[in-house]
Amino acid sequence: MRQLIKIYSSLFFLLGCSLITAAQNSNKDSLFLKTAIHNIQQVYYENIGEQAAKYNGSQYPGYTVSFADGHPYFKVNALSKGSILYDGVKFEEVALLYDEVADCVVLQDSTHRIQLVNEKLKQFSILDDHFERIEIPEKLHNNKVNIATGFYQILVAGKVNLYKKEVKHIIEKYSNNNELSILFEVSTFYYIKKDGLFFEVPNKKSIYSILGENAKELIQFAKKEHLNFSNEKDMMLTSLVNHYNKIAQ
Repeated sequence: MRQLIKIYSSLFFLLGCSLITAAQNSNKDSLFLKTAIHNIQQVYYENIGEQAAKYNGSQYPGYTVSFADGHPYFKVNALSKGSILYDGVKFEEVALLYDEVADCVVLQDSTHRIQLVNEKLKQFSILDDHFERIEIPEKLHNNKVNIATGFYQILVAGKVNLYKKEVKHIIEKYSNNNELSILFEVSTFYYIKKDGLFFEVPNKKSIYSILGENAKELIQFAKKEHLNFSNEKDMMLTSLVNHYNKIAQ
């Protein structure tokens, strides 16, 4: 199993080197090699992908109860096409679920669902949304930094990064007839990474404090664009951080 992975990794490397050379020669050769790389990735996934998944992950237990309201997954309660950077290998066009209760990513192979090992999954994309695994050292936990190791949605990448974390909790509710209903409570958090440090953004005032050297200009920009933190958190924070990255260059 390990030998097969090494063989395919070597092929990826050799083809990558050839691709660079071909790109300097002709677009036709470059396109041919790009196609070859894609085909080898597909062969890897189709022929040893299931074994690799079993080797690196575990069978996803799922949920044995029906949901009365909501679901545990990111956006939709269905498998969606996406990509993963897993154990150093990039896979495109794979069927994924992101379980926001367990904070884990589930890969569907031909027969069953595999829960990928979080530590091996560095990045993934699903429904055109991009996520990154952020690892917080234990010493920072001891300093009460209000961010934990896990997967975070990347809203803005630049000089300053903006991340979003949606967390779901299962709520059990019994009716008068003693019937159990499963509901989901959703909590959303935003973080800014600036100069290598993470800062939580709980309210409008905090973002101006974090980006303090340009606070006045950002306040004017928010007023001009009619940005509303109460109702449009994603839009406001994304717009402000993008504007900050533009003026702070």
